[in-house]
Parts: sequence; structure tokens; C-alpha cells
Amino acid sequence: MKIVDLEQQLKIYFPAWDSLTAAAAASGRELYLVGGALRDLFREKKISDLDFVCPVADMAFWEETILGYVKGRFITMGSGAERHSTRRLVGPELTIDIAALNGPDLDCDLKRRDFTINAMAFALREQQFHDPHAGREALAAGQIISVAPENMQDDPLRIVRAVRFMLEIEGALSPATQDEMRVAVSGLDGVARERFTVELNHIFASNKSGCGLRELAAVGALQKIFPPLAGLAGLEQNNFHHLDALQHTLAVIDSLDQLCQKNPLALPVPAAADCILLKWTALFHDVGKALSKTEDPDTGTIHFFGHERFSVHLARETLSGFALGKDFLRRLERLIENHLRPLLLNLDSCKEKALRRLVFDLEDDLYLLLLHTFADLEATRGRDPQPRQQNLIRLSRRLKEIYELERETFIKPLISGKDLIALGLEPGPAIGTIIRMIHQKQLAGDIVSKEEALAVARELLLEN
Repeated sequence: MKIVDLEQQLKIYFPAWDSLTAAAAASGRELYLVGGALRDLFREKKISDLDFVCPVADMAFWEETILGYVKGRFITMGSGAERHSTRRLVGPELTIDIAALNGPDLDCDLKRRDFTINAMAFALREQQFHDPHAGREALAAGQIISVAPENMQDDPLRIVRAVRFMLEIEGALSPATQDEMRVAVSGLDGVARERFTVELNHIFASNKSGCGLRELAAVGALQKIFPPLAGLAGLEQNNFHHLDALQHTLAVIDSLDQLCQKNPLALPVPAAADCILLKWTALFHDVGKALSKTEDPDTGTIHFFGHERFSVHLARETLSGFALGKDFLRRLERLIENHLRPLLLNLDSCKEKALRRLVFDLEDDLYLLLLHTFADLEATRGRDPQPRQQNLIRLSRRLKEIYELERETFIKPLISGKDLIALGLEPGPAIGTIIRMIHQKQLAGDIVSKEEALAVARELLLEN
């Protein structure tokens, strides 16, 4: 692509481009377009962000100038030492960032960036493209190459960003960059957990996220970020499996990469945010196996009894600082806790109430659970998985029928805490326990009216 094409595309996405370049020429002030916009435009991708850098003394001038062409207001990004170094305007179609040059001039700024594909700039005043580290050449070759070894160590988050960009450009990590990633792994403990979340969500949004996680595992980063995963490496499993627990986990994510696009269960394609949730779930669904492994002394059979409960605990403990949100974590824990249930249901022998209970326990996450279960089976090639896959396909059809019949009116408890207090029960934890017990009977179809629920409540109160 020629530079003139670059400018033509910028005018499409940012109509004020000509006015801004004219302002740069008239004022004699430097303003540089940097980062992802150039990378995406060279790949002929639509852009949604523009990142500009300029001398710190000119930031107020450029902020005021841009506001002359774009409606909105700038807000301050960063905190502490970084505060006031970046200003952001979020518009209806574009997000615009203005940041101070990192160093005395553009060459110094670009020298401190992470990868060569991100170390390109376009100078508005001179109308000149700057590429001192051959980033455009690396982009064309599909190579992620770090600008300098020390840059990776200065911010070890760049280990994860390297994989994110590798997936984004559908390329590969250069051998030298992989070596630098291995050296910088020891610094990952000093990175704020929430910063990982942004990059990992980009990775999980890819349809090759399993490949990306393998790159992180190969340099030791995945185990460093999530210590419970280290216990899965080399962990032998039972004869349902052909892989150790860590490789099985990554294989589940490989399967989800495909199932999130098309699945044999006749389930709708999940929303992008739900695909990300599924892959976070898969990453942690078996971490409890390292704590729950037992071996039958007579047969040598390996068991992982109750590993899903250990997995929930480890996920909750590990992810507490990742700023994923309470609802996200609640759903993730529910999916992990229930990930074995569809495998334990045989459509030819299980009772209808067991199917209904699963539907009402998972509610709107039922389809995600079924996709995870199918991915789990696809990553299990020890004992012949085909009969279990066929059962799951049939089971999914029936569960889907129940879900679609009930989705508008998911059964809510027939009684409330007020009803129990009216029966004479003192406020306290027992109220929630009794409501849950009665709700389970309701879901199983054993009680169908409030009067029946109150009758059961009276019996429970008499017993206690």
C-alpha cells in the first residue's frame, strides 16, 4: 500500500484529517499519528481509534484544535506519575487519544515502543511517514518483533501483548522475541492483574486463542500469571484422556475456538462476550485436578473426585484481582461447578426432573455449559468418546426444548422470606436455606403451588 492510500483512508475514517494537517502546517507544531491506526490501515482494516503524540507543551493546543472539528470533550487517562500524559475523547465513531512524546523527540518515543509494527508514525506537519524499525516490513511478513530487548523487561505485560498482536495479524513471533519473552517472565508478578485482563480478553476473542495460550505456556508466562495451571503440566489423567491436564485444557479452548463459530448441537452462535467467558471457564475448569487426584491401589485407576469444587475455589482465589466483574465471576464459577453434569446424564435412562433441574440451575447459561461440555469431550480422545458425543447431541436437543418452553418464565421460588417470617421463623440464614430446599422440590415438580410450598415450610419448621 502506498502512503497516499494511507492518507486517503484516513480521510474516510476521520473527515477532519485535512483540517488537522493544515493546522499542523500553519502552526509549525508537531503532531504524529502513531500505533494501531497505522497498523490497521496498512492491513486495510477499519479503524476505531486514533492515537496522536506531540510535545507535552503542545497538548493543550492540539486538544483545543481537535475539539474545533470533533464534538465531545477530553478526559484524563492514567494516574500518579502518568496523570495528564494522555487525554482521551470518545466520539460516536472514533476514540481519539493525545499523549505526550515519550522522550525528547519522535525517534526516542518510537525506540521505547513494544513491537516494530507499533513503532511507526505519520508526521502531520511534514506529511512524512516514519518507520525507523522496519515495522511495515514486519507487518507484511507477519512477524512480531520487539523493538529492543530491554523494552520487554521494562513492561513484562508486553509478553501477553506479543501474543495478542500475533493473533491479530495472523502472524508469528520471531525467535528473538520469544527469547526475550522467556527472560522477562520473571517480572510478570509486578504487573497489575487488571492489565492482564484487557490483553487476555483480546486473545480469547480470537478464533485461534488456543494457539495463543500455547505460546504463553511455552515461555512460562501462562503458568506465571495463573499459578494453579502449573500443577496441571504433566499431570496424568484417567483412560478417558490422551493428554495431560494442561494440554487437555488448551485442547478444550482449541475446540471452543471452533464451536463458538459453528457447533453440532444446533445451538445459536454465542455472543462475543459469552465466547470470552467460555474460554476463561475452560482455562480453569480442571485446575482442581492437581489437588484432588487419587489412585485406586488395586486397579491403578486415577480419579479426580470433586475436582470441580476445587476448581471453583482456585478460580475465585486466582481471579479476584483481575477486575472481571462480580456477575462475570458468578457465571464462570457456576459453569465450572456444573461442567460435569451433562456428562452424567444419559438421555435413555435419566428422569425428566433431572433435565429440568439442570435447565433451571443454569438458566441463560445452559447453552454455554453444553458448548463447554462438547469441547471437553472433543479434547478427550482416550476411551472412545463418540457414544458420549452422540448422547450429548441428543441430550442437548431435549434440554433446548425444555429451555425454550420455560425461558420466558424461569421458575422463581413460590415463597419468600416474608412468608417464612409470617410463619414464625426468626430472620437469619435459615430463611435462605429453607427457600432453597423448597425451590428444589418445586423445580423437580414435587410441589406446584404456594399453598404446597407453605405446607412443606411448616413441616420443616416443626422438624427444627
